[in-house]
Amino acid sequence: MSAQDGKPYVPAPFNAFLGVRFVHWSAEKSELELTITKDHLNGSFKAHGGIYATMLDNAVTFGASFAGEGLPGHRCLTLSLTTSFVASAAEGDVVTARGRIAGGGRKLIFMRGEVVDQNGRLLAHGDAIIKRLTVPANGDPAS
Repeated sequence: MSAQDGKPYVPAPFNAFLGVRFVHWSAEKSELELTITKDHLNGSFKAHGGIYATMLDNAVTFGASFAGEGLPGHRCLTLSLTTSFVASAAEGDVVTARGRIAGGGRKLIFMRGEVVDQNGRLLAHGDAIIKRLTVPANGDPAS
């Protein structure tokens, strides 16, 4: 993972396929968005729950991976992710996923995430445990 224009760059074809765009990446939070298209819909013509779970996973993992402004991010794995689905989005809606650190240490990071629509309406939320595979040379998990 590396930083590009202050946002993580990840060679993840799945994110490109979905149309995910990174909005913000810092020590405080990560944020990404997606415009819902017909390809994201389930049989009820609402956004598929897998879209929300994927966006939550990305938001919390990128949040845990931040290593400092302009620095490559930590390599991370999601160990667990709970997802609660609250409401649905429709074609044309812009959904935003946010992740933030809730606690943890150098290698295991506890994250919280949410997905909201363009009006701020909560669509899904979740908690995750993320494992950092790399830590900064100075041992400071906040870096």
